Amino acid sequence: MSNPARVALLVRPGENPQPFIDAIRHGEGEAVVFSETEDLPENVGGLLVAGEGAYEAHETVAPALAQAIKGSFPVLGIGWGMHALNIALGGQPPVKVEGHGHPDDEPTKHPLFMAPGGKVGYTIAGSGWVTVPSAHSHGLLPAQVADGLLSSVYAEDQVVEAIEMPGREWLIGVQWPAHMPDRTPKGFDSLLLALVERSEQ
Repeated sequence: MSNPARVALLVRPGENPQPFIDAIRHGEGEAVVFSETEDLPENVGGLLVAGEGAYEAHETVAPALAQAIKGSFPVLGIGWGMHALNIALGGQPPVKVEGHGHPDDEPTKHPLFMAPGGKVGYTIAGSGWVTVPSAHSHGLLPAQVADGLLSSVYAEDQVVEAIEMPGREWLIGVQWPAHMPDRTPKGFDSLLLALVERSEQ
């Protein structure tokens, strides 16, 4: 039996990494936790950047995230991690949004439109309108998204709910709590499964 794929895990400072460790394990991978000041760990094949809070304007891009992008590692950003991925690629910090819940509260639910033809829709095997849990006070509007990134999922108020890099690179950021497969629609855990699969060395 082969060893599980090792996925580097960078969690927003001050947050509990365990839910994200469990998410990588759900994808049958092994999480390698490290801090925002450390380089990308050795012997990993991918990177999960995640957090439930918002990315703040004074934060700097973690060196490991820049290394992962430069090295063409598969990267999945969840929440704070989506914001961090956007900043690392030249985008703007998130702005305060209304009606999307709050990280400190129970997730609300709201509909999203998943554009056909994108990596997110292809990975999840879905397109059109779908309802997902939401618990974020900040988000990206189209003007905040980095040049070169595709906004592939939107909420009704035009808040961007997923970004991705077109082409061969597997760089995806999502705003919904993708680390909670029991709370998201059927098939949405495919993002975790795909990250782990692509992290196999």
